[in-house]
Amino acid sequence: MKHIHARSPAFLVTAVTLGAGIAALMSKSEPASAALYFVPFALGPLVVSLLLAATLPRRPSQVTLIIGSVAYAAWFGFVFLDVFHWRADPQGAIALVFIGAYSLPVMIPIWIVSLVLGLRNKTGAEPGPRD
Repeated sequence: MKHIHARSPAFLVTAVTLGAGIAALMSKSEPASAALYFVPFALGPLVVSLLLAATLPRRPSQVTLIIGSVAYAAWFGFVFLDVFHWRADPQGAIALVFIGAYSLPVMIPIWIVSLVLGLRNKTGAEPGPRD
């Protein structure tokens, strides 16, 4: 069984980002629990990053996942502000259903790079200095 690294920097950054995203969604929902419907669509990529951060402890993969989480937070923040503040529209919340899917062309390469960096030297090659 793999060791879970729940205190890794990428895990903590991603968890805080996920919590902030859920809080933002709940602040605009009536009732607040209605926001939970949008969480898998709007914040699903952060869950994947959270799982990768918990299982890939090496520093290069952690840095890559932090970059991905911060980039996703900026993307989510932009869309959230656009939908609810800049161009408020009663039908605007439907954009939250697509926000995660639109991020995949950026997030998938980030996940692949973090996997490659996290699994490098685990195939029997001599371990280098601690990353």
